[in-house]
Amino acid sequence: MNKKLKIYSTLFVVVLIVFGLTSIIHYDSYTWTEQEDEKLEFVENCEQTVTRDTLENGVVKTTYNTPIQRTVSYEVFVQPKLKPGRKELISTSMGQTYKIDMQKVSLTVPASKTPWKYFPVIFVVTSIIVITIVLIWILYMVYRLILNIRKGNIFVAQVAKYLETTGVLLAALYLYGLASSYILYLFCAKNIHLADYFIVFKNNSNIMYILTGLALMIISQIILMGKDLKEEQELTI
Repeated sequence: MNKKLKIYSTLFVVVLIVFGLTSIIHYDSYTWTEQEDEKLEFVENCEQTVTRDTLENGVVKTTYNTPIQRTVSYEVFVQPKLKPGRKELISTSMGQTYKIDMQKVSLTVPASKTPWKYFPVIFVVTSIIVITIVLIWILYMVYRLILNIRKGNIFVAQVAKYLETTGVLLAALYLYGLASSYILYLFCAKNIHLADYFIVFKNNSNIMYILTGLALMIISQIILMGKDLKEEQELTI
């Protein structure tokens, strides 16, 4: 077994163990501060203008006009603040009762009031550029890989290289998603304040990226080993 195969196999096992443990074991330890004006409440919908017109047939037509307003939305993971006497959100219907635990919410604010208004645009544009470049690179590697396989070139160094590169790119895509989730969490936790809830970090990156990437990297080294064995057999013959 070559050195790279040992490294990739070990990483694959470690990743499986880590994700297996994190899916079973949860540890939360958070602190928060409470402001005097902090409150969570139901309010009326945004201001609307209402016009009523009577048509020729006597039917009254009611038109609601909502002012046009540019808004910015954030999706964040949250946990409730365990304050003394805090009431839980309970749903009861058709004889069934459930405790509602909000974990991910969408926040909308007017664009003029958004904190650090240029960050969301920079973050989204950068993510689109990086992800697009990586995906195009992966598609190119897959295209070259298919061409070689159709020609019957399987146990060759070029195929192993394409597989390894694709695996590295998939793993990089996962790590970029993990880093992006953490950066977005830091921004939101610092600039967004919620009543009765605080913002927490959740890894929003797809685990299949890194698992598939490591699997392709392992296969690439197996192909190289097969290539070496094939060459040794040809020399023996």
